[in-house]
Amino acid sequence: MENIANLPAHQQAQLEQHLVNSQVKDSLQMYMGLVSRCFDTCVTSFRSKNLDKKETSCLENCSDRYVKCANRTGIRFQEHQAFQMKKAQDASAGMK
Repeated sequence: MENIANLPAHQQAQLEQHLVNSQVKDSLQMYMGLVSRCFDTCVTSFRSKNLDKKETSCLENCSDRYVKCANRTGIRFQEHQAFQMKKAQDASAGMK
């Protein structure tokens, strides 16, 4: 990350914008996945414009599980990345 500080200001701004755009895209993809999966699983009847209690409860539980799973996956990914970085640093320190 220290290499980023060495970039010219306009390239730093472009990189930051790219990262923001990537985060927005990832958030939207997660949201669309949640909506699609939970709707397909929980909504079974189109007799009314309102959801019944069973569908509402199912959607709440489904979305809760989906968000918890996504958060846990993100945490595990960060842990894995940190482990890989430490491993690479240790390997590079051993070569010196």
